[in-house]
Amino acid sequence: MGRTDSDWTGSGDAGVAMARRYRVLRRVLAANSEMLERLADLEADLFHLDPGEPRIREPVLDLLDASLLLAEDLNVLTDDKDRALYKAHAEIERAIRAVFRESRPPAEMPLVVPLDSASLAREREVGGKAARLGEVRVALPEHVPAGFVLTTAAYRLFLHENDLHDRIRGLLKDLSLVTERDLFRHRTSEVRGLIESSPVPGRIAEAIADGVMRFPMPWPPAWAVRSSAVGEDGRLSFAGQFDSLLDVPRDRLKEAYRSVLASRFSDRAVLYRLTCGCTEVDTPMAVLFLPMIEARAAGVLYTRDPREEDADRMVVNAVPGLAADMVRGRTDAETWLVPRAPDGPAGAWGAPGCLDAQDLRALADLGLKVERYFGRPQDIEWVLARDGRLHVVQARPLRVVDRRVHAGQVAESRPPLLEGGITIFPGRAVGPAAVCAGDDLSGVSEGAILVARQALPEVATVLQRLAGLIAEQGNPAGHAATLLREFGVPALFGVKDAVTKVQPGRVLSLDATHRQVFEGALWPDVLERVRVRLRHAEAGGRAGGPIAERVLALNLTDPLSRSFRPERCRSVHDMVRYTHERAMRAMFDLGDEAVRRERRRTWRLDSAVPMNLTVLDVGGAVAPQARSRAKVTPSEVRSAPFQALWRGMTDGRVSWAGRRTVSAGGFASVVAATMTDAWASIRGVGEANYLIVGPEYLNLNARLAYHFAMVDALLCEAADNNFVNFRFRGGGAGAGRRDLRARFLAEVLLRSGFGVDRRGDLVTAWLRRHPRPASEEGLALLGRLMACARQLDMLMEGEDSARRFAERFLQGDFDAFR
Repeated sequence: MGRTDSDWTGSGDAGVAMARRYRVLRRVLAANSEMLERLADLEADLFHLDPGEPRIREPVLDLLDASLLLAEDLNVLTDDKDRALYKAHAEIERAIRAVFRESRPPAEMPLVVPLDSASLAREREVGGKAARLGEVRVALPEHVPAGFVLTTAAYRLFLHENDLHDRIRGLLKDLSLVTERDLFRHRTSEVRGLIESSPVPGRIAEAIADGVMRFPMPWPPAWAVRSSAVGEDGRLSFAGQFDSLLDVPRDRLKEAYRSVLASRFSDRAVLYRLTCGCTEVDTPMAVLFLPMIEARAAGVLYTRDPREEDADRMVVNAVPGLAADMVRGRTDAETWLVPRAPDGPAGAWGAPGCLDAQDLRALADLGLKVERYFGRPQDIEWVLARDGRLHVVQARPLRVVDRRVHAGQVAESRPPLLEGGITIFPGRAVGPAAVCAGDDLSGVSEGAILVARQALPEVATVLQRLAGLIAEQGNPAGHAATLLREFGVPALFGVKDAVTKVQPGRVLSLDATHRQVFEGALWPDVLERVRVRLRHAEAGGRAGGPIAERVLALNLTDPLSRSFRPERCRSVHDMVRYTHERAMRAMFDLGDEAVRRERRRTWRLDSAVPMNLTVLDVGGAVAPQARSRAKVTPSEVRSAPFQALWRGMTDGRVSWAGRRTVSAGGFASVVAATMTDAWASIRGVGEANYLIVGPEYLNLNARLAYHFAMVDALLCEAADNNFVNFRFRGGGAGAGRRDLRARFLAEVLLRSGFGVDRRGDLVTAWLRRHPRPASEEGLALLGRLMACARQLDMLMEGEDSARRFAERFLQGDFDAFR
C-alpha cells in the first residue's frame, strides 16, 4: 500500500517481523471472510440437494482444502500454538469422505415404486405416508388398496428437467429471516407459479402410465393423488400442509401430480418446515396414487383417546361419504368413544348415524391390529366401502397426553369469561387475544392466544407464535387438532361465542385442562413459560445431515468458554470460527505491541464517539501534518472506507449517548448476566480499540464492555476486489435479549442487500464485489447501525419489538433508538 516494512513501526528486524505478521493476518481475515460466504452458499445448496450430487461434493472438498490452509496461516501467526487444528481437520476430512463413499446419487433411484414394495426402509424414496401405508398393506393386504408411488427421484427430476433448482433456491434464500408477510407470500407464490407453469417431463409421464398399467384392466377411472413427503406422518405429522386431490380422472393424473408438488410450497407448508427446522432436502416430495373407493362412510380413528392416555378407549370420527372436508375441519363429524376391549360398550358423543355397532367394532379391531404392528397408538384415516370392506388409507403415530402432567392444576373458582368446549391439548396459557373471524391470521403476534371462528390447517402459519388457541368450531380429528397436539399448544374447540365475547388485545388466561377462559393474567409463571417455549420453538430451518454436521455446524459458539480450543473443532465452520477469533486476538496483540513501541505509528483518534480508538496506519492514510502528533482527527485519516463508515457513525440523526429510556426487564437482565458471568466483559471499558487504515483499506475492531463489533473493508475502483465484512456479537443482557438484538441486526442487513448468517447472538454479514459507491453506502449504514444497536438489547421484549425496531431503522426513524 505504498509503505515499506520498516515504515510499519520503525526500522530493524522487529519492524520487518511485525509487517510480516500483519500480512499473514490480512491473509487469514480475507480467507475467513471468503469461507463464510462459501459456507453460506453450501448451506443454501444443502438445503435443496443431496450430498451425493457433484454440486455438493466439489465445494465441500474445496472447503476442506481451504480450511487446512487457514490452519497453516494461523499457526504462522501464533508461532505454532494451534497445531491441534491439524488433527481436528484430519478427523473432519475422514468423516466427510466416508459420507461421500456411502451416498447414493438420486439418479440411481427408480421413478415409480408399487405400494407393495414401499416400506419404512425406503422412506427416502417413497415418503412417510406411502412408507407406512406400504407396511400396513404387507401386514394387512385385504385392508389397504393397491397403489403406486412416484418417488422423490421423480420430484428431483421434475426440478432438474425444468431448471428450477437455482430459481427456487433464490426465492427461498433467507426466508426464515423475512418478517414482512407480503414479501414472504410473494416469494412462495412465485415458487408455486414456477412449478405450475412447468411441463411434466416425459419420463415422469411414462412412470405414471406404468403405475396405472400395473393394475388389471379395466384400469381404475378415478384416482386419489396424495402427498407423501419424506418425514410426513413420522416424528412430524405435516397434517394438512400439502394437497391431496380426489376423483382425478386418469387423463389428468400428470396435472394432479404437478399440483401436489406445487402445494409443497404453500405458505402454511413452508412456514411449518421453517418452524420445525426442516430443510428442503430433508423433505422432498413423493406422490402416492390410489384408486378411488366408493365410500359409504369415512373418517379418522384414534386407537387411544388423545386427551387421556390411560383411558381404555378409542375415538372414532366419521361422516357419510368421503372425509376430505372433515379432516380439514370444515365439516362436523359424528364421534364415538369405543372401548378397546372387544366386549366393552360404546359410548356416543353424537347420535348414531353413518356407522352402526358392527361397523364400530370392526373399526376398533382393525385399529388394534395396526397399533400392534407399529407398537404404538395410531391416527388412522379409513374408508368404509359400499361393499362393507374397511380400508386404511393413512396411518401415522398418535400423540397422546398424560393427564397426570396437568393433574396438579386446580380449576379457578372465579367466574370465567368463557367455558366449555373440547380440550384438544391440555395446559395453561397467558397472552393477548388475537381475534380472527376469518382465515387471515397475519395479525397474530408472538405469544398471542388465537381466538378463531374455525380451526383450520392454516393454523400452521402461526404455530411458532401461539401461546394458545380457542375456536368456536373445529374437528378434534382434523388436521388443525393434530398440529396443536404436535406442538403442545393448549387449545379448546367448540367454545360458543368466543369471537364475539373476546375483545381483541385483551390479555386472557386459558385453562384448556378445565375448559375455562379468564380475563387478565392469572398465572405470571405460565406467561414466562410461554415465552421460553416460543424462544425454544424457533428453528430457522438449517441444513442437517452428516455433511452439514461436519461442514456447517457451529459447535464453538462461546469464545470466552474454556472449551474454546482447537481440539474441540468438529466442523469446517468451527475451524473458521476458531481461526477468526484467534486472528482477532492477534490483531489486538499487534496493536498493543505497536503502542508499547511508541514509534509514532499509532495515534489516538480525537473524536466524540466513545470508542477509545487507536489508529494504526498501514499505507500512508494519516495526513503528513498529523504524523508527529499523538492524536489525529477523523478528517486527517485519508482512508476511503474509513470516511464512509465514519459518515454513518457521525450521522446527525444517530446518537452515541446513553439511552433516554431502558426497559426495566432489560436492565435487570443486564445486571443478572454480568453478576453471573465472570467472562462477560470481553475488553474492559477504557481499553484501546484498534482502527487499522490504508487509503483503500479499513479494519475496525471494537471490543466494548459487553459486545464486539468488527468491520473489515477494501474499496477500490475495481468492483470485483471490493468487500465489506461485518461481525457483531455479545451484549450485557441475557441470552434471550442478545438474540433479539441479533434478529434486529440480521433483518436490517438482509433487507439492505447484505449476505447474512446468524447463529444465536453472533451476526456475520458481507457485501462482495459491489461498485465503490454501493460499498461506501453499505459502510455508512454499518456506522449508523452500530450506533443504534448499542444497548438495544435492554429495550426489546419480544420478537415483535425486534421487527418493529428494524422497520424504524429502515425508515430512518432514528429517534426510536435514543
